[in-house]
This record gives sequence, structure tokens and C-alpha cells, in this order.
Amino acid sequence: MVNWLQKVIAAGSKIKERIRERASREEIKNSKWMSPCCGNTPILKSSIFNDEQVNTCPNCDKHFPFPPRQRFEHFYGKNKWELIDTPRIPDDPLRWPGDVYKKKLAAARKATNQRCSVLVALGERDGMKITSFAINSAFIGGAISVESAEAILKACDVAIENQTPLIAWSEGGGQIMFESGLSLQGMARTVLGVNEVKKNNLPYINIYTNKCYGGISASFAGVSDIAFVEKSSMVGFAGQHIVKNQTREDLKSNFQSSTELIRTGFADGEFHRKEINDKIMTVLKILLKKNSAISAEENEITKDSQSLSKTA
Repeated sequence: MVNWLQKVIAAGSKIKERIRERASREEIKNSKWMSPCCGNTPILKSSIFNDEQVNTCPNCDKHFPFPPRQRFEHFYGKNKWELIDTPRIPDDPLRWPGDVYKKKLAAARKATNQRCSVLVALGERDGMKITSFAINSAFIGGAISVESAEAILKACDVAIENQTPLIAWSEGGGQIMFESGLSLQGMARTVLGVNEVKKNNLPYINIYTNKCYGGISASFAGVSDIAFVEKSSMVGFAGQHIVKNQTREDLKSNFQSSTELIRTGFADGEFHRKEINDKIMTVLKILLKKNSAISAEENEITKDSQSLSKTA
């Protein structure tokens, strides 16, 4: 007869076996399979993360993260853009104990090959020079640090210096907590930088991508001339759980979704990643009168401008 101690030992052995059977983080990362975003069957990563699908699901259109370098390549085209050097700020201004922040920065830089969460590019598309910046959510959640804010201000300066429109791909959770009030100042500074771009009569277009919250949506992303949003993106200030806990109300299933942004007028258009580049260029050509049919005095209203009006 098996006593209680033997039962405990046997149960412990089973638990150890189950733990050993589970894949490690490294194995999951290197696996060619991933958990399904739709349906019940695991899906091949290669069916989503390729040049044709541009990191979107072919079945449900879910948009997965799209790192800045890939975004620039997708928007401008190969060898049609260059990275702009941005200011470097001393790390860990608040001197966190145990170098906890420095370690996070080191890990993020190694994983993304970026100094901060923002990259800036200057390139050409359809014969038009365009300045843009994109946020990488893989860099500490896309949080905006002092250095990230400086990168955005650099993008504004480059746009003004070269008299180009400015495009932003915005995602992330807001200002980085490790820099406290210093990072919060970046909200006001980036808005002032964008306003300088506008004073020079240069268009500023922001594209919300999944997910965009906090000080990002409440600063430079929220003051654009035109706001587009990628499909399946979630955008807001505070997250759903926080809003629900504070209001004590049940939220709609589409709360903070890209479709709800269109309904409420927070965004001007919702598009798939495959088509959004053409939409951006249509808007820019209208605003800058680069389309001969649009700039002609006898034909001010075209099919493109009519469809844009419906979208807006």
C-alpha cells in the first residue's frame, strides 16, 4: 500500500516531467511555428512574416509589430532612404540602484539594434522627398525617453531643413517611467516641434499602429494634420482594464479599436498595411499639389480628392 509520502514524491516527479516538456523561451523564439491568432491550429511564422504579407495574418488581417527599418523599406523602397543620426543622451539620468535601467537599455539595444525606441529616416517616394520616424515597440515597449523625444525633434528639424512632409508611425505605451518627469517633458517638447513643422506649411501625417497609448497618443501623435490607423490596432490613453476599473462600467467590445476611432472621428481612415502607403501618398499629393490633375485650376476636384473627402 502506497503511503502519502510516496504519493507526494510521485506527483512531484510528474510535475518535473511536465515542466521539462514545456518549450523554453529560446525554443519558442527559434520555432517556425507560433500560436494562432485565429482558429485553433498553430500557424507558420513564414506565412505572416514575409515581404508579401508585411507581418499581417492572411486569414484575419491581424497586424503584428513592424520594426522601423522594415517600415522604411516598405514605404520608401529598397535603397531609397537613409537613417538620420539622432542626438545621444547620457543613460540613466536618475541613477537607478543596481543599474536596473542601464541593463534594460543594454538588452533593448542588443535586441533591436537601436539606441532608443525611435528611428528617423529621410527618403524619396514617387519623386517626393519625405521625412519620417517610427517607434519600435520591441524597445522597452516603445516607451518615449528623453533620447526618443530628441529623435522626434530631430525628425522635425530635418523636415523643416529639407522642406519635406513629416510622417510618423506611432506605437507604444507612452513615456518611460525610468526617467520620470524628464520623459514627461518630452510630451510638450515634441508637440512644439511638430507645431514648427506646421508653421512651415509642411504636412504632418500620423499613422496609429497597434498598440498606441499614454503620452504618445496624448502628444505628438494626437496633433497631426491627418491621422490614419492600421487595421486591428488599439489606440487610447489609459488601457481598457484601467478605464473599466475607474469608471466601474462595462466597455463595448470595440472600445479603443481602429473601427471605433473612425466612428468617433479620432482618425481619418482605417487601412490595411498593404494599402496604407498609397493612401498616404494620395493625401500628400493633394496637400502639396503634386498631382497635375489636382493642381490644374480647371479641375480642382478629382476622383482622388472626392474619395479623400469621404474618408475624412
